[in-house]
Amino acid sequence: MVSGELEQHEFLPLRLLSEVLTVLLGVVVASIAARLVGEFLSLHGVHWRWNAIFDRLDQATDITIFGTSILFVVWFRRARINAEPHGYRQRRARGWTFWGWVVPIVDMWIPFQLMGDIWRAGLSEERRHKIAWLPALWWTCWLLSGLSFGTGSSATTSPIPHLAAHTYTVSLCLLGAAGAVLIAIVRIVSNGPVGSPLPSLAYAP
Repeated sequence: MVSGELEQHEFLPLRLLSEVLTVLLGVVVASIAARLVGEFLSLHGVHWRWNAIFDRLDQATDITIFGTSILFVVWFRRARINAEPHGYRQRRARGWTFWGWVVPIVDMWIPFQLMGDIWRAGLSEERRHKIAWLPALWWTCWLLSGLSFGTGSSATTSPIPHLAAHTYTVSLCLLGAAGAVLIAIVRIVSNGPVGSPLPSLAYAP
């Protein structure tokens, strides 16, 4: 890809969004970790005060997840736009950065395809044909977090998961892992060629 094309192409800053997302995702992961510690220590159900604490923690986490989801979709679309001039074909149109999360059935793979294409757009030519292992790990954890384990109701695979006292422990672990991996992906993409307006960074290793 020639430098002139990169210079003329629309560029949308990612780094400030990535910093905010890092903080919000970190809060979500920390909240999930606190829930897991409480379950490990069998605090939930022992006393009404502990129950009230965990209920409020779940509510606060749900609100944070909602806000994080909105900002992530904004980041996702910007990253998709920035990836276009980097010489790797983007298989899905820009609109799928939103619709890919809400349309049933296709929401099982389209967000992963989008993230994989964005990820590869920032790689050098020789690395683009390798497995995008970090996006693959993120998506695997996200999908598995919605499966049914144990009793009660699990975290869902909807764009905005809901946490409750009966959310499965395994689902919480996987959802927390997905959040932690997503932090790494957002930061790597935002600080790499896709997040830079400089043509010289287009094929950074």
